[in-house]
Amino acid sequence: MAKIRVVNGVRFSDDGSRLTHVRWGIVDTDRNEWVTGPAEAEVIDVMDALASGDEVWTIYTVHGQTVPGPRLRTVGESEETEGIETHPGPNDHRTLRDLPRF
Repeated sequence: MAKIRVVNGVRFSDDGSRLTHVRWGIVDTDRNEWVTGPAEAEVIDVMDALASGDEVWTIYTVHGQTVPGPRLRTVGESEETEGIETHPGPNDHRTLRDLPRF
C-alpha cells in the first residue's frame, strides 16, 4: 500500500498574504482512499514532513471529480519568508490559492 500526504484545503492570514494552515491527511494511493484525515494542521507541520522526506501532494475537485494536483515543496530564505508552495509540472500550474478555503 503506497501512502502519501495530501492537502485538500488551505487557510490564509486575515490579510490574505500568508498561508497559515492546511487541511491534509494520508491517502492510500492504491485504493484512492483516506487512511487518516483530512485534518487541520499548521504550515510548519507540512514543512517538517517535507524536511523528513515525506511526499506531500495536492488534490483538487474538477467538475465534481477529485483529481491529483502538483506536489508541494518548501520555499523561503529566512524564517520570515519560509513556507510551502506547489511545484507545478509542465501541464499543471495550479497553486495553493486554487484550493478550497476553510
